[in-house]
Amino acid sequence: VGVDRYRFPARLTDSSEHGDHPGGAATIHDFGLEGECEGPDLILVSLDVHAYSHPYAACPFVIPATQRLIGQPLMSGWRKAVIAQCAGTAGCTHVNTLLIGLGELSTMIYFLKINASVPYAAETLADGRWTQGALEVSPGLAGICHGLRTDGGALAAAREQEAKNA
Repeated sequence: VGVDRYRFPARLTDSSEHGDHPGGAATIHDFGLEGECEGPDLILVSLDVHAYSHPYAACPFVIPATQRLIGQPLMSGWRKAVIAQCAGTAGCTHVNTLLIGLGELSTMIYFLKINASVPYAAETLADGRWTQGALEVSPGLAGICHGLRTDGGALAAAREQEAKNA
C-alpha cells in the first residue's frame, strides 16, 4: 500500500460432508476479514470483518467488538488484545482464530522487506545471503525458531556471508 503500510485479507471456512445436505456438503462457518496495518509495530489502522455463513443468526453481532482492536500493535501483545476485546460471549472462536492469526503478518512483512534487498531463491538461501539480509532487517530473528537457532546451519551460513562482506 505504501512505505510501512500493509493491506491484508484472511478467510476461514469450514464445512461438513456428513449428514443430509444438498450437494453433499454444508458450509458451517465462513468468515473473512481485511484491513491495514502500518509502522514498525504494525499498528492496526483498519479492519472489516464479514460473516458470510454461520450457524446462528446472532453470530455477526460480534463484529462490532472487533473494531476495538483498531490502534493495537500486531507486533506485541496482539493475542492478549484479541482475547481482552473478543473473548467469551463478546466474540466468536472462528473470528478470534482469524484475528489471532494476524499476528503472523509480521513474518510475511519481514519476508517482503528482506526480499526487497536479497531475492529469496534456493541459491541465496543456501549460501546465507538471504538469512544475512533477514538479520539486517531484524537482528532479533536469531534464535526465534528451530530453523534460525543460534547453533544451526542457516545462521552459520549468514555469519559466513557477514565475514565475507566485512
